[in-house]
Amino acid sequence: MTTAKVLLKQGRKAEVWSKYCGFLDLSMEEFVAIQERLLLEQIQFLHNSKIGKALLGERMPTTIEEFCNRVPLTTYEDYLPFLSEQKSDSLPKEPYVWARTSGRSGEYSAKWAPLSKQAYDNLGAMAFSFVIMSAATKKGEVNIEPHNVILLGTAPRPYMSGYLSVSVEEQSGIRFAPPLAQGEKMDFNERIMAGFEQGMISGLDFFYGLSSILAKIGERFESGEGSMKFSFSMLLPSVMVRLFRGIIRAKVNKRKLLPKDIWQLKGVMTGGTDTDIFRKKIEYYWGKDPLEGYASTEGGIFALQTWTCKGMTMIPDNNFYEFIPYEEHIKNRLDKTYVPKTVLFRDLTPGIYELVFTNLLEGVFTRYRIGDLIEVISMSDEEVGIDLPQFRFYSRCDDIIDLAAIIRLTERAIWQVIEHSKIKYVDWIARKEEMQGKTVLHIYIEQPKGDTTPISDVEEALRRSLRELNAEFVDFEEIIGKDCFMVTRLRENAFAEYMQQQKAAGVDLAHLKPAHMQPLENVIKRLI
Repeated sequence: MTTAKVLLKQGRKAEVWSKYCGFLDLSMEEFVAIQERLLLEQIQFLHNSKIGKALLGERMPTTIEEFCNRVPLTTYEDYLPFLSEQKSDSLPKEPYVWARTSGRSGEYSAKWAPLSKQAYDNLGAMAFSFVIMSAATKKGEVNIEPHNVILLGTAPRPYMSGYLSVSVEEQSGIRFAPPLAQGEKMDFNERIMAGFEQGMISGLDFFYGLSSILAKIGERFESGEGSMKFSFSMLLPSVMVRLFRGIIRAKVNKRKLLPKDIWQLKGVMTGGTDTDIFRKKIEYYWGKDPLEGYASTEGGIFALQTWTCKGMTMIPDNNFYEFIPYEEHIKNRLDKTYVPKTVLFRDLTPGIYELVFTNLLEGVFTRYRIGDLIEVISMSDEEVGIDLPQFRFYSRCDDIIDLAAIIRLTERAIWQVIEHSKIKYVDWIARKEEMQGKTVLHIYIEQPKGDTTPISDVEEALRRSLRELNAEFVDFEEIIGKDCFMVTRLRENAFAEYMQQQKAAGVDLAHLKPAHMQPLENVIKRLI
């Protein structure tokens, strides 16, 4: 297999585009044909194993229709007996690597996902597609060179993002700052600072990280909190020129030094529910509009935005996709015994769906409910020339706050309200609570050190923002009353101390921060 590394060295950029971004040109019929062919191959691969028989039944499905009608929907609990101890005796073959993500508090410490060599390579290939599109301005443009550098902002192995980074480096030759072998031994702050310092010498061309983290790093850089430490190894003419040029750019624009003054990035790649909220901040600090990707440990990369930063296009050869319409999803939430119906990719129309997927490429997750809601926002992207449905991440299934069936608030929606209000904050959480027989939307917020804004003013600013962005909230207040919304100030350093306590207790990386939406009562008590 000819890798991107070889193609780039030989200057065969047209072939790079075709190999890594050609899926954008698929028709609906071609996309579906790839999905169905690979699913039938996957069923045959999976069936002759202990886990395959548990998932598929004794009689192997032979058609797509039979697979969707007869194989049950699954969640991670169905895989615990087979995957929790990372043993391969129940699997069709020995995995190439085991990736992990956070488990469920009190039930299991981690979710483990076996990756075949095919899936591992595909993970790196699709991540490299992301890199290509982050630097492109039009179809067919590959603005990447073998010596380019990515600032390392991902979690280390055995997290999926760690394997993603290693696979990208193996296939493309693009380097990371700091180098992966070094960066994996550092905590996040050390990794970013080391990346900045090395980036002063090598330059930086790309940055990947969660949207909120990218914005926070930019804020810290501007305030001086995240200033890098200069060493003798940095006393080079090229470093001095880079720094001098950055200072001049900042002076000309009459502002403090920003990352974009020092590095002219080719691309910024992000993920998470908050990309749209922090998009303008990221562009301000980093000089590039961020591209959004959608992925998970169990399924790898599902979908990517193109350079227009609009909807995401799904990748055809990593998972077979099914979709539970929102009405069916609600029926199942109200009645756990109800089995929701799914629709296939070819039958999608604009609307909200719960994602269901089956691993291709020798994976094991079958008709798997990851717990995500996605939205089909259009059936094509005429600007780019994509004739496939366009998606955006909508919400986690358990992250929606439903207030009296009048207003439905996602994490993204509340984050937009907070940003729109212009209040200063460190972090926040939100819950639906019952108080004196009424449903209340309760936001808990930590204000920056030294901020003396009265909490009544903060509450009023948030209430006003809620009204401006959500017409349904006005109706909710009129029906329920104005005491249906309240804000509580958290103590100073509440979130930082919570995370330190979690880290000291050896808690998994993904559980260091409390969930923004509907956190448990004991979390609230610790923060207060």
